[in-house]
Amino acid sequence: MLWAVFAYVCLRGIAGAFAGDLRRADELAERVPYYSDSKVLVEWALGDIGAGGVALLLAAYPLRFVVASAARVCGAGGFTFERVSVWSDLIGQCADVVRSSGSRDHRLSSVSLRLPVMRVRGARIARGTVPAFSRRNRLLRAHAAQVVEALRGAHAGLDRDPDKAARDLGRLALTISERYALGRLGALLDEGDLEPPRRMSDALRLSVAAVLVAVIAIVSARHGVPEPAAIAASVVVVAMLYRSATAGGVAGVGLAVAEILLNAFFPGG
Repeated sequence: MLWAVFAYVCLRGIAGAFAGDLRRADELAERVPYYSDSKVLVEWALGDIGAGGVALLLAAYPLRFVVASAARVCGAGGFTFERVSVWSDLIGQCADVVRSSGSRDHRLSSVSLRLPVMRVRGARIARGTVPAFSRRNRLLRAHAAQVVEALRGAHAGLDRDPDKAARDLGRLALTISERYALGRLGALLDEGDLEPPRRMSDALRLSVAAVLVAVIAIVSARHGVPEPAAIAASVVVVAMLYRSATAGGVAGVGLAVAEILLNAFFPGG
């Protein structure tokens, strides 16, 4: 959801910055056959469908709380524990890998983490033991991210040692199911089984920071935004991206990146 909103804001910012150039290109392209019809179709897709998609994504998060709460009020206990059946299916898939003899290609390819991972991330919402705006949600999100990485680590082992990896993955899924049923959302796995969540790679973080600072520089130049305000916005963007960097956080890597980007896009700043 956050990436969709980020992409939408970036596209709108770039389009606004180059609005004049786009109009001139549009006037020249009017001479191309069927351009007008294609343009109407694209505008409809980007405008109506795109805006509707962003609105749906923004509404999806609170909608999950509403649906979960309504299901519990109506006594639909199956909704609360539906995700247990997903983890049970994963256990069955792992058991098939262990029991299989001869070729295991089909068994290994059927072991999927897509739904089990989604159910882990949404466990705190569906279980109904944590208020919607409780501070406990932040800790539970962090724990769920560690559980997801543990599942993915065991899943990756299927290509090295299928028997051991399948047993480990089945054991993790069984533990998660039991803990979820008991309402232990902050201890779905033991500390020894948890893995640190993956962070945004340095290359991706730097690329996103460069794109955002470039958009800020272009938009501020086109719309007459004071340079100090643009520089402040750029610093905030870099600080948010590098707030979890390991080598000194904003005071270390983030500050160095901010200095490089500001010198590149704001030479006189």
